[in-house]
Amino acid sequence: MYNIIKKYNFQFSTLSLIAALLFITSCNSTGNHHADEQSQHLFTSDSLWTPTGDSALDSLLQLAATAPQDTNLVKLYDQIGDMYTDNDPEKAKKYYLKMGDLSEQLNWNEGRYLYATGFACLLIREMSTDSALVILQKAIELAKREEDELWIASILVNIGMAYHAKDWHETALSYYMEALPIYERKNNNQKLTLVYSVMSQLYVSLYAPEKAIEYAEKAAALDSENEYALFALSRAYFSAHQFEKAKDYCEKALRICESKNNIYSMASIYYYLSSIAMMTFDLDNAEKYAQQSLEISKPFGSGASCANYVLLSKLELLKGNYSKSEEYAKEGLQMAIEFEALQEQELYYGILSELAIAQRKPREYIQYWAEAELLDKEIATETALLAGEEMNAKYETAKKEFEIERQQQVIAHQNMQRWLLAGGVVVCVVILALLWYLLRLRNRRNYELAEINRTKDKFFNIISHDLKNPAIAQRDTLQTLVKNARTWDADTLADYHIELLKSAEGEVELIYNLLGWAQLQTGRIAYTPQTFLLSDLRPQLSLISKMAEHKDIIFDIQIPENALVTADSNILTTVIRNLLTNAIKFTAAGGTVKLDIVACDDVVRDGRDAINRVSTAPKYTISITDTGIGMSETQLRDLFRLDGAHSQQGTAGEQGSGLGLIVCKELIGKHGSVLHVESEMGKGSRFWFEV
Repeated sequence: MYNIIKKYNFQFSTLSLIAALLFITSCNSTGNHHADEQSQHLFTSDSLWTPTGDSALDSLLQLAATAPQDTNLVKLYDQIGDMYTDNDPEKAKKYYLKMGDLSEQLNWNEGRYLYATGFACLLIREMSTDSALVILQKAIELAKREEDELWIASILVNIGMAYHAKDWHETALSYYMEALPIYERKNNNQKLTLVYSVMSQLYVSLYAPEKAIEYAEKAAALDSENEYALFALSRAYFSAHQFEKAKDYCEKALRICESKNNIYSMASIYYYLSSIAMMTFDLDNAEKYAQQSLEISKPFGSGASCANYVLLSKLELLKGNYSKSEEYAKEGLQMAIEFEALQEQELYYGILSELAIAQRKPREYIQYWAEAELLDKEIATETALLAGEEMNAKYETAKKEFEIERQQQVIAHQNMQRWLLAGGVVVCVVILALLWYLLRLRNRRNYELAEINRTKDKFFNIISHDLKNPAIAQRDTLQTLVKNARTWDADTLADYHIELLKSAEGEVELIYNLLGWAQLQTGRIAYTPQTFLLSDLRPQLSLISKMAEHKDIIFDIQIPENALVTADSNILTTVIRNLLTNAIKFTAAGGTVKLDIVACDDVVRDGRDAINRVSTAPKYTISITDTGIGMSETQLRDLFRLDGAHSQQGTAGEQGSGLGLIVCKELIGKHGSVLHVESEMGKGSRFWFEV
């Protein structure tokens, strides 16, 4: 249940927090003029306008209707657009476009900056992040030419939030970090509060709760009455499973939002309060808050209220009201399909499959389960492609930087030549040495770019070949199953399901390895060491034991009861489980797979020489040994190379891609250790490392 709530909390609450913060960071700062295709929205007078019933807004509209076309009118349009943002985004766009057009007529940079930040915020809220980045990129170039530090910082934060919404967390963090020193130098506590708040949210997305709490507390320390800082602190404590603290800060943020009539943020806070109540099994309050969030969200469209139906459906399921739960789930599913929201569709199909089981409807369960499986694969593929897109963007950035460096080197070389003509023989020797160095540097950079390109090509090849084709085949098989579910007998269906499950298991393993590798490349896996007993890993190996038993393989575990280590338990468990799974995959029936953990001696051997070492803390060697098919020297040489990884079937036809071992090696590297391997064809393999 926590994973379902966590998934939706990120999408629903993060976007509202980012959108609200974007508007505030643009206040009294700067932006960029709108795109060329929008320049057709010429300035028109507001001499005719319709009263809204909001006295403050009507006052601004009346002023704008009679104001001369000067910079004060640009500021009026900015205020009107800001006030329309939460209640009528389309009208907000209209006034931001008027502001951009008039700023262009007046050639006023301040208005261009205001337009860029305000209009980009609306685009980010609609998830049109690429369009927002085009506008913001022009604005940052203008601000840098004008050397306007405050506007540079403001636009940097806006760009960071756009990448944050795209899930490019490492890129977003770099922009936030670039803006922070400017605000710290200017002692701008208001902006620091907002940047700290959104950085806290970024660390929630990166599953780093301690960092999230640290930055949220910095924000709250600067302004204890800031609703966004308090909401960020609530989300940070929620990610750390400290639900009582999360509830307290959420309620404080709600009271401030109510006093300011901040409707958009209230919807997010009520949603979060409902999630917290559900996690503590306070179902009555959970339902009350979910209904309040839904009531506020409905005016903003079905996309804003879609998330609430997950909570309401889950609540009714917990209460045993299956028909009501199904009604909410189907209503939410329709919204998710309408907006092509894959993750939401997967969640709703998951709930519907649970309801089918509870109501003993096997055919509906098979149908919903099949749909959920297809969506899970599609989401995993999309995530991997996004990671590849980010990696490709980094490659292009590195390429541009290299080109700039190359041009600078050419200029430097030309200057050196002129100096050589005037300087004589001694200077000539110096220049020749410099040319040799530059050539070596260029060759090294060319090699690095080629390596990045080869890695990228291999990554896309794995996705297109090993992932796409099996997924399409499984989709066709599932469609056949659904089509013939009523006519085929149980034995035929069972045979199809067993074969489909085997295929799916191999593909899921590939997907997890792809995602793990992509997360490593983009810095999304945080290393959080802690002290724990290695014997605590035993319960995590129960599934491995069953796999070995299923293949009639002897599985031997030797773990000292008092082995205490300092490491990241999640990463260590992932590595050991992956290595054991590999060992079982490539070991035939009747073979043996052994996990052996022993304390290191004061003398450690690398296979050839003895190396004396003084240890400051006890270390342990973790080794996984099998009696499987083993590997050749060629396979060992290419084992940890992405461009050398090849698919290989296990002894029972299991699928593999070779990525798992590459991920294991990099994860072990985070512990300052090295993954070793020795193997011989037909005699098995042994993998080991120290921790």
